[in-house]
Amino acid sequence: MSDLKERPAKNTVDWPITGISVAAVFLFVTFMAIRPEGTLNTVNALFDFTTKVIGAPILWFVFIGLIVCGFLAFGKYGNIRFGEGKPDYSLFSYIAMMICAALAATAVFYSFIEWSYYYAKPAFNMEAYSREAAEYSLAYAFFHWGFSVQVIFVLTAAAMAYAVYVRKLPVLRVSAVCEAMMGNFRYKRLIGKLIDIITIFSIVGGMGVSLGLGVPLISAGIGKITGIEPSFSMNVAVALFIACLFGISSFVGIEKGMRKLSDYTIYIAILMIAFIFIAGPTEFIMKQFTNSMGVMINNYVSMSLFTDPIGRSGFPEANTIFLFTLALNYAALMGVFITKISKGRSMRELVLTCLCGISVGTWVMFAVNSGYTMDTELSGKFILSAAENGQQGVFDSLSFLPGGNTIIPAVFTLIAVGFLATSLDSAAFSLSASATKKLDAEGNTHPMFRLFWCLVLTAVPLSIMFSNAPFSALKTLCIFLSVPFLAVIVFMDIGLFRWLKEDSRRQSQD
Repeated sequence: MSDLKERPAKNTVDWPITGISVAAVFLFVTFMAIRPEGTLNTVNALFDFTTKVIGAPILWFVFIGLIVCGFLAFGKYGNIRFGEGKPDYSLFSYIAMMICAALAATAVFYSFIEWSYYYAKPAFNMEAYSREAAEYSLAYAFFHWGFSVQVIFVLTAAAMAYAVYVRKLPVLRVSAVCEAMMGNFRYKRLIGKLIDIITIFSIVGGMGVSLGLGVPLISAGIGKITGIEPSFSMNVAVALFIACLFGISSFVGIEKGMRKLSDYTIYIAILMIAFIFIAGPTEFIMKQFTNSMGVMINNYVSMSLFTDPIGRSGFPEANTIFLFTLALNYAALMGVFITKISKGRSMRELVLTCLCGISVGTWVMFAVNSGYTMDTELSGKFILSAAENGQQGVFDSLSFLPGGNTIIPAVFTLIAVGFLATSLDSAAFSLSASATKKLDAEGNTHPMFRLFWCLVLTAVPLSIMFSNAPFSALKTLCIFLSVPFLAVIVFMDIGLFRWLKEDSRRQSQD
C-alpha cells in the first residue's frame, strides 16, 4: 500500500469554501455587536429547543459509542495499521498532542473549579452542598471529561484515518470521507460543501471562544503575579502574544512546532500537579480520587443516561448534554488532527490512546487540582463555590500553597498559555486541511495557509472583544451547528464498517 508521502507535493486551496465560511463567522460577529441581546436570546432559544429534541439521542449515541470503540480496539479490526512504517511520533508525544489539542486552557481552569458547580447544583436531586453532593461532584467531572467525550473523537478519527491511510483518500476533510462513502449519490458534492462550511464555522467560532475565554484566565494570572489589575489592554496584549506563539508553531509545522510545545507543556503540567499533590492535602486527594473513581464507575450507566424526566432539574441539559454537544463541536478538529498524527499506528493504538490516554491524563489533573481546591473549601480556608470571579477564585485558592502568590500562579499561567497555544495550533492545521483539496507529499497543508487560519482565529475573538459582543452567543451557535455532526459521525462509522467488511472479504479471497 502507498501512503501520503507518495502523493504529489501540491497544495490546492478551496477558496470558495474558505471565503464563505469566514464571511459567515464575521457576519454573525457583526450581528452580535449590533444586536447582542436579541442575538443571544435567539441562539439560546435554538439551542434549548435542540437539546430538548435530541438530548436523549445524544446520550444514547455516546453510551453505545463506547461499546463500538471497544469492538474497534479489541475486535478483529484492531490490528489494522494506518500507513506503512513506524509511527511518526513517540507514544508520549502522541498522547501529549492529543491532550493539548482536546483540552485547551479552559480544561486547566475547570480542573480546579468544575466540581464546585456540581456541589452547588448537584445531579439526581441531591441536596446542594451536602456530603453526597461533594462525593458526586468530582465523580461527575471525571465522567464529563473522560471516556464519554473521547468516544466522539475516536469515532470520528477512526473513520477518517481508515479513509486516508487504507482507502487512500488524498485529503483530510470530513466532507471528502462522507463523499467517498456515498458512492454515486447525486447530491453528495452539495452535502459535502455544507459539511465543510459547518466544520469550518464551528472550529473557527469554537476556538475563537476558547481564546476569548482563555485570555482573561491568563490575564488574571499576570495580575496575580505583578499586582497589575487586568484590563482590556492587557487582554488584547495577551491575545496577540498567544497569536504570535501559535502562529509561529503552526507555520513551522507539527514536528518542529506543536510536538515540542505540547511536550514542554505536559512536562510543566506534570511538575505542577506533582507539587500540588505533595505540598497540598495528599491524603485527602488520594482518598477523594479513589472514592470519586468508584462513584463514577458504579454509576456510569446512570450518569450516561440521566435525563431527569420527573424532577426536571435541568442538570442533564445544562451539563451532560451541553458538554457532549460541545465535544461534537470539536469532533471535526480532533478527527482531522488525530488522523494526521496517527500514521504508523494501529486501530487499537488510536482508539486506546485517545480513549484512555486523554481520559487518564485528565483524571489525574482533575483529581489533584480539584482535590486541593475542594479541601480548601471544606476546611473553610477559601470558599471557591461562592467566588464572584472564577478565574480570580482559582488563584486565591492557590495562595495557600508554598509560593502560592508568585511561583505557582506563574507556572499555572505558563501552562494555560501552552495548552491554549497548542490547541489553537491543532485548530489551524485542521482548518487548513478542511479547506485544502489535496495534501502535499508529506501529508501537510501549505504553511502560509495555516498562517492565514491563525490570523482568522485571532481576528474573531479580537473583533468580539473590541465590539463588546457576548462570547456566549458565538459559543452557543457553534454548539448548535455542531449537532448535525451527530448524523455525520453515525454515517461515517456505518461507512467505516461497510469498508472494513468489504476489505476483509477481499483479503480473504486473495
